[in-house]
Amino acid sequence: MNDTALFRLIGSISRQATTDMNQFAADYQLDNNLFLYVTRIVENEGISQSELAQLVKIDKTTLSRALKKLENDDYVIKKTNPTNKKFNQLFPTPKACEIYQTLLTLESQYIQQALQKLTIDEKQHLNQLLQKINMFQ
Repeated sequence: MNDTALFRLIGSISRQATTDMNQFAADYQLDNNLFLYVTRIVENEGISQSELAQLVKIDKTTLSRALKKLENDDYVIKKTNPTNKKFNQLFPTPKACEIYQTLLTLESQYIQQALQKLTIDEKQHLNQLLQKINMFQ
């Protein structure tokens, strides 16, 4: 397998996982990667929009549109940072906190199914290899 084919395989796996998770989350009106933003905001309460954009590897404009939808759907509250008025902090609503466990369960089930054929050693080795090529850390 050449480098291009290998890299495309990694991308294909990532896109398929995202597509599948979006389908699961659509029942909660959290498709189009909205589930990803909700989980990260619950896990990182008070995170800034800029930090969230870096965390999920998305451009700020796309994230801004997604956050507007999440605000309108009562999943996220934006608050102005008290020490720096230029930045908004993101907080989950009770609705987001309520759905969080369901999203984690869906994610966990998906991960278990996707990785079920790998041994613990293979998972550790795969993690090491992926960490080596992760250009964004």
